[in-house]
Amino acid sequence: MIIYVTKETFDKYKLKRPEDLKPPLDELARTTIEKEAGDRLCEWGGKLFYFDRRKCIQIVNFASKFTLFLVDVKLSDLSNLGAYIAEYIFDIYSADKKMLSALERMFEEHRYMCFSKLTDKSIISTLNSTQSRFAEDGYRFYEFISDGILRTKDINRKVNSNWLFTMKINNKTDYFYACEKFRELVLDRYGE
Repeated sequence: MIIYVTKETFDKYKLKRPEDLKPPLDELARTTIEKEAGDRLCEWGGKLFYFDRRKCIQIVNFASKFTLFLVDVKLSDLSNLGAYIAEYIFDIYSADKKMLSALERMFEEHRYMCFSKLTDKSIISTLNSTQSRFAEDGYRFYEFISDGILRTKDINRKVNSNWLFTMKINNKTDYFYACEKFRELVLDRYGE
């Protein structure tokens, strides 16, 4: 999995590009990029934003616009970012046995994660639009607090199953829910 992040995200989290890593991580990152670059199902965009003065990261899949909001992400959490992403994805599809099986195969095949610079203008636009329109720059997340706990799983379920995303395909605008599109793509490639 490649997570392409904005310059601000790179700077605030003190991330390193694959070429700046030390062995053996440099080789692992290069191999991941060689294997997965251009495979939009394995590519994700990431952008830092703030909620309640906490650093958060929005992640969006290039192929399906499947979106996750990760809240209060500290520098020490970055090494587990792939596990957090997988946890939210498995939660969203927890009642779908076919999808869970396909996800296991997908994550088995794509075990490693690395960061690179985000240049895809469409994904940058999606990140900005979802942050401002769905998340209302984080203010909407206050609706998801109960008993002092932010229900991030509910946020991620809602953005993927109740928020319409768009994508241009052959000069036509396609409207879809990200959880349906992501499911279709994952099952098509990793389903039985």
